[in-house]
Amino acid sequence: MKKIAFILFLLLTATGVFAQDDAIGRFFGKYLDDSRFSVVSVSPRMFRLMSKIDWDTIPSDLKQTISRLQSFRVLSTPTTPALFYKEALTHIDRKEYEDLITVRNSNDNFHFMIRATGNTIHELLMIAADEDGFTLMSFVGDIDLDKLSRLATDMDIKGMENLKNAKRK
Repeated sequence: MKKIAFILFLLLTATGVFAQDDAIGRFFGKYLDDSRFSVVSVSPRMFRLMSKIDWDTIPSDLKQTISRLQSFRVLSTPTTPALFYKEALTHIDRKEYEDLITVRNSNDNFHFMIRATGNTIHELLMIAADEDGFTLMSFVGDIDLDKLSRLATDMDIKGMENLKNAKRK
């Protein structure tokens, strides 16, 4: 458990500069310096370093998942979650993304989309709004949904529990 907490600490404290190639970079660059938002960015170098750490209790498939990720970004705010959710869905080029999962009820809205070429998933995007706030999360890399879901579950990333039963169309 301490090692998972350490991984989460590394993910939350690492920052990096990325090209404007993912959804957050292209559509929400204007919010990165906005004090209403919390921002987490993990660089490609950090993922490479994490995959080389020799932790006996971390399964090799999870290390492999980490090594194939290029970036992880989160943009979140407790301010007007429904407004930001609607804006995110409006600004994302839906021609580039394939809908994967939509979860909507009276309190929660979660939308998962992927950007892919053939069978290779390049980006997993989660757009979420609930009573706690708005979150836009992007994983970029060579993504295996099953393994990424397991990693996210181990790290207790909110909203990612909706991904565990996802199968690509």
